Amino acid sequence: MSHVFHESVCSGGPGTAVQMGCHAEVDPNVQLGYLYPNWTGPTVIGNEATIRSGTVIYTDTTIGDRFTCGHHVTIRARVSIGNDVVILHQTTLEGNLRVGNGVKIMAHVYLCSATQIDDLVFIGPGVTFLNSKYPMREHTPVQGAHVETGASIGGGATICPGVTIGHGAIIGAGAVVNKDVPPQTLAYGVPARFHPLPENLPEENLSELLLNSPDLWGKKMP
Repeated sequence: MSHVFHESVCSGGPGTAVQMGCHAEVDPNVQLGYLYPNWTGPTVIGNEATIRSGTVIYTDTTIGDRFTCGHHVTIRARVSIGNDVVILHQTTLEGNLRVGNGVKIMAHVYLCSATQIDDLVFIGPGVTFLNSKYPMREHTPVQGAHVETGASIGGGATICPGVTIGHGAIIGAGAVVNKDVPPQTLAYGVPARFHPLPENLPEENLSELLLNSPDLWGKKMP
């Protein structure tokens, strides 16, 4: 196995475990396996990970191959992340959520607990997901959003609790999505209103753009 670790990369505390695949590049000032009360399972990260400085990944988290994250990303406990996922700087995943394969999450995104992101989804910068309609006013369990395969969410959108964004839907920048969005639908406005997708667009995100596009910030320059 080949790892590029630095001295300040550390586990979360006694009894924790970090399982890292081959060819990882991990910057200084990264904390893997951060120990959170009642979460004691290992942090598992696949092959060819790139993890930038300031990132904290809690215990009881599983991440697939070819993971790339920017600086100061926080991933809390009970998170499952698939292969070929990019999460850019200062994004927070609050725990107890799932992110599928080939997902790209831009900077300053907030994913609350109980959120589900399916495969090949794009989430623009500054998007906020919510999981409670009346926070601190009711005892019902939180209910996160579900974003289906191939959907795209523009920057600054707000995704309300329990909403499903259908397969291949596009959410416009700054939209407030407070009800389910049908598949292959364009939604924008406050609150979001539904419109047909432009005729020249494919029905979902292009995998070659999500998976193979060069990322200037993903790898250090020679």
